[in-house]
Amino acid sequence: MSSAPVRLLLVASALLAIGGIGIAAYLTVVHFADQPIVCSGIGDCEKVNSSSYAKLAGIPVAVLGLLSYVTMLLLALGALVRRDAMLVAAAWGVALASFGFSMYLTYVEVEVLDAICIWCVSSATVVTAMLAALSACVWIVRDDVMGAPTGPELEAGG
Repeated sequence: MSSAPVRLLLVASALLAIGGIGIAAYLTVVHFADQPIVCSGIGDCEKVNSSSYAKLAGIPVAVLGLLSYVTMLLLALGALVRRDAMLVAAAWGVALASFGFSMYLTYVEVEVLDAICIWCVSSATVVTAMLAALSACVWIVRDDVMGAPTGPELEAGG
């Protein structure tokens, strides 16, 4: 797992995770500081972030996003440093789950709340880009993840 495309995709994923951490950290801070969200007149961030959908089991979704982005950052950096395909797969799994949850929240914004939060859209964009980058990365290292035989093992039929 030492190809240049894999390293580039992992670096891109790490940088995207840092951006996601910034977004989620901001939303977490304004939530706990009980401050209004800077929304610059685009959408209705307050309506979205004060709705009952802004918490899951009493935990603000911004905190869940922050934990998710930190986890993806650590997994991507770990995969980069250790050249470990299983860490790539783990990062992809977290990205896939995060993407699914983000799409659910986007659906809630559009169809249930009839309001859009630009911060939420930005986070959804970041997690979508991360899923794309990590999907390409996991595709490249798929043989390492699945334990497919290579080299002499393949030639020996085992």
